[in-house]
Amino acid sequence: MGEVRKPFSRREFLRISGTALALGGAVLDPIPTATAKGAEAPRAGKRDRAKLEPLLQRMDASGYQYWSVPRKDGEFLHFLVKVGRAREALEVGTSHGFSAIWMGLGLEESGGRLTTIEIDKERHGLARRHLEEAGLSSRVTCLHGDAHREIPRLKGPFDFVFLDADKEGQMDYFRKLYPQKLVPGAILAVHNAIRQAGSMKDYLDMIGRHPDFDTVILSATLDDGFCVSYLHRAGTAG
Repeated sequence: MGEVRKPFSRREFLRISGTALALGGAVLDPIPTATAKGAEAPRAGKRDRAKLEPLLQRMDASGYQYWSVPRKDGEFLHFLVKVGRAREALEVGTSHGFSAIWMGLGLEESGGRLTTIEIDKERHGLARRHLEEAGLSSRVTCLHGDAHREIPRLKGPFDFVFLDADKEGQMDYFRKLYPQKLVPGAILAVHNAIRQAGSMKDYLDMIGRHPDFDTVILSATLDDGFCVSYLHRAGTAG
């Protein structure tokens, strides 16, 4: 605890992760979940994934134009949302909506909602169209604006946050989120924590030493990856 671990080597990553992070089609199957009171959470009707696949493939193929996450990273976010049983999620950096779709699909299981913020007007409009095509427009709220200004206006709190915008802005995002807008047990995932680690060194150093978080750097693609932090359920700052 209190130290950011070095990125896994390929051999070490495969040994540790096994099938847990081999995020193929299996992670799309619903898993049982519960609300905080122990009752079964509201669920959407079972999706026909075959109907959604053409959209996912099209978005993945064009993702490089929009600085979007690759499919494996989208699947990993889907996995994190589901195992964390997230109910109120926040994304900073919508791009064309690929990661928002993956998180939105995960939130269908818990009955949760996602708020996503995009500064670019064109990408914001494209993301809204993609989310509507995916049948997620009622579960995902798309905001157009500068997240540095928008986050303080959000009510929150959030139990899952994905940061994938300006890498130099991570510290400011963190200060605007913690502690008031993060619930105990929240997961905070930051993208490009391997390839662009230098641009967020201040954040990585801080979160690695923070007494209220456990943090690990890992990869689902064996290329770039995430800094994933868990906010302790006890002993958090007030």
